[in-house]
Amino acid sequence: MKISVWIRLLVVLLLVTTVLGGRLYYLRTVKKSYDYSAYYVPKTRTEPADVTVLSKENDETELSLELLKRTNSDIVGILEFPGRVIYEPFVQAKDDEYYLRRNLEGKYSAAGIAFISGGSSLDSTNILIYGHSGGRDAVVFTPLMNYTDKEYYRKNPKFIMHTFAGDREYTIFAVLNIDPTDRGDTLEFTRSSWRKEVDYEAFLNDMRKRSLYDTGVSVSVKDRILTLVTCDTRDNSKRIVVIAKETNREGR
Repeated sequence: MKISVWIRLLVVLLLVTTVLGGRLYYLRTVKKSYDYSAYYVPKTRTEPADVTVLSKENDETELSLELLKRTNSDIVGILEFPGRVIYEPFVQAKDDEYYLRRNLEGKYSAAGIAFISGGSSLDSTNILIYGHSGGRDAVVFTPLMNYTDKEYYRKNPKFIMHTFAGDREYTIFAVLNIDPTDRGDTLEFTRSSWRKEVDYEAFLNDMRKRSLYDTGVSVSVKDRILTLVTCDTRDNSKRIVVIAKETNREGR
């Protein structure tokens, strides 16, 4: 009888341990968006004339760069896509590891925060920004997967970068779905600059050729570009790469 009671207790203990262990694993690995609600303020920013259509007419509030900066001094900007399907602050990383699993406050987060690669900056020819994706649209760069559909791109070809120095408008000219382990694919989009103009021109032409579809957007060596990279959660071996050129900048 005593042995039977002990066996039952042991089974219950194992079940509780399994449930708690699974819950802790879930909390540590699930990609949940950071709650930025405390960083919204009444909207005062005026976008450049060509990009006002990107924001919803009823968007009466906006993220405050100043408030975000008070929490994390690495904050350098905010990305805003049409309808705010992506409306995310991003940081300037010192390397490509620190913010992979850290949020705005520097605390552990499976979703991390979008970050400029340690090898580039807002002044680079190619600004390289990484961000996680997940099963939920609200996770950082998840909506970038929509750009594998040309029709979606046609309706949403532009986005805005808000910085402390003013707003920049970008127009997407190439969308890639690459496999980093495939030697036939390229990783040249991770570069921030090119020593020779002819090499930069060759890169731009190659990106347009490798694009999933022809966007019809021209690009030249005079253009500064922005590259957004995220995992393709439909196929974890691949990456979604969205490359855009700067087409308008506040103050210019």
